[in-house]
Amino acid sequence: MRSPRFLGAAGSLVFAVTLSGCVAAAIPVVAGGALLRTSTQGDVSVENIPDNPSPGPLAQSAQGLPGDADPIFAAFSPGAQSAGEDSADEYTEFLSFALTSAMTLSGEGAASSALLADPASLSDELKPCPAGPPAVLIDLDPPGAVLPSEPVLTVNAALSERLAELRHAGIAIAWISGQSAAHAGAVREALASSGLDPEGRDTLLLMRYPGDRKQTRREDLAKTACLIAIAGDEREDFDELYAHLVNPEAALRLERLIGETWFLVPPFYPSDQRPTQ
Repeated sequence: MRSPRFLGAAGSLVFAVTLSGCVAAAIPVVAGGALLRTSTQGDVSVENIPDNPSPGPLAQSAQGLPGDADPIFAAFSPGAQSAGEDSADEYTEFLSFALTSAMTLSGEGAASSALLADPASLSDELKPCPAGPPAVLIDLDPPGAVLPSEPVLTVNAALSERLAELRHAGIAIAWISGQSAAHAGAVREALASSGLDPEGRDTLLLMRYPGDRKQTRREDLAKTACLIAIAGDEREDFDELYAHLVNPEAALRLERLIGETWFLVPPFYPSDQRPTQ
């Protein structure tokens, strides 16, 4: 994850873009110079998403929070309250949306996923869902950094109970990080110890080889499950296009997705560690 940086005067906002040589070579300029888009893709396997999850009785949907969208590209500061606090209040909107969406799914692939249909166009049109189980994705990386190889996540009993409601409702939960899959055991242990995934049944999406990207992990998850919502602490957790924007105002149309299918939440592991290149 990489925090958006604002440079220059208010009338000329830009993003600082850092690209590795192999990725930069594959990125053409599109959308009137507003976005640099990578077309690099990779074959990604998805683990632990059941073909026919037990639907279970859907929990009663909590009332959603009406609140207004956050200011454009505002992100949680490194010192923001983390999700380690013993409360699920910051996740209420995300959890309620997931439960409500799961209840309204037709099962015929007519629903929309949480992934953009054409990121390069900066359109807010979403991809259709496949005929798969409903799923949500939660990004573990702190702002502008990667989850440590041996993380320790604080126990959050309230959030753990709400996540259990999603599983009971037949909603698959996936956790994603830019950390290497070589440390999958330590990440799973942290999720289990914190109570976020006590039985170790959730999907874990980590990077498996040099050049692997979180975007391809998100996209592959959405091929076999109906990805109804994504939670993260910055907009790059929803689509990598935010890492390549030249003019952030060009993506204003996407703001309607914040609080509907994309949800900004406090970081699980606040850190000032820089991203691993």
